[in-house]
Amino acid sequence: MAANTPPPITPEVFFTEKVAPQFRRRIDELQRQIMTLQQQVQERMNAQGSIRIVVEGDGGGTWHLNVKNGEMTVSAEAGFPSVMTVYQSRAYFDWAASLAAESGLFGPSSRNNQSELTKSRIERLQKLKGLLQFTFTHLPDGSEQSFCIHLGDGERPATPQTTLSMKAEDAQKMARGELNPQMAFMNGTIKITGDMALAMQFGAAMM
Repeated sequence: MAANTPPPITPEVFFTEKVAPQFRRRIDELQRQIMTLQQQVQERMNAQGSIRIVVEGDGGGTWHLNVKNGEMTVSAEAGFPSVMTVYQSRAYFDWAASLAAESGLFGPSSRNNQSELTKSRIERLQKLKGLLQFTFTHLPDGSEQSFCIHLGDGERPATPQTTLSMKAEDAQKMARGELNPQMAFMNGTIKITGDMALAMQFGAAMM
């Protein structure tokens, strides 16, 4: 046997030092997951705020998504000062709704939780002001669709400060959790024009 070759492990040592500790490690891992889930539940239970949704065009209208005590209600009236107003055409709504197995705030539903309203997200969004436009290109028919988010109160600005654009296919991948938003920005999948700082602040608020 070579001088540097370690001696073979005995069954007793293997079971005692390798197998048995895995049992405790798995329990510790599950307990950490439970704590994380409990924190996420509290973030949603403690959320209080309203999102104003404006669907423009035939069959559209204005709705408020009011969140309080772990429940979301839809009403013509705001339960709280609006954290943001989401403007979308009826054409955009129809396209987004056709893709969503479940409904999301801004369009196709997300399997990650980045579009959910939590206490921390609402608090961060309340500090922002500006108008962002999100444009999805390369739809199957060759067209594109857009929606806008107005942060803060007051009149909607005439033009967006920041425009974020990406292919519709990539947006769907992001919604399914197959594409990381930060990586998409870094590699140019998401293209940003205008006020870069507002885009970064909004992204940080939604984390």
